[in-house]
Amino acid sequence: MSILKFKNRLDDMVLSYANVTNNWDGDIIECNDYVKDRICFQFLIHAESWWDDILPPIIINQTEFIGNLYDDSDESYLMNMIRGDIYLYLEDRLREMVQESFDRVHNTPVEPFAGYERGQ
Repeated sequence: MSILKFKNRLDDMVLSYANVTNNWDGDIIECNDYVKDRICFQFLIHAESWWDDILPPIIINQTEFIGNLYDDSDESYLMNMIRGDIYLYLEDRLREMVQESFDRVHNTPVEPFAGYERGQ
């Protein structure tokens, strides 16, 4: 899997969430926990290179662990805590990616960085 495939999937997720949630401006922080978990799950299944950074080295079958954590979870305190910690670890990167996706699917013009003006 690849990040490019994740970005394509993310566009669909962002568009559907924006259609359900009025006045959402594309900031992942404003999403509910279910949406954050879905975005984290999609990111993880498409970005295997991040697994060693996120998952404990004791996990032998990382694919199965991620599947159980997000799809087959028993919603226990421990599972919720692990998903929450993974989200917090990924939050900065996902926040940027979700905002870019939101801007892309809504054709929002990107404002140039103000520091490029003369004298700055």
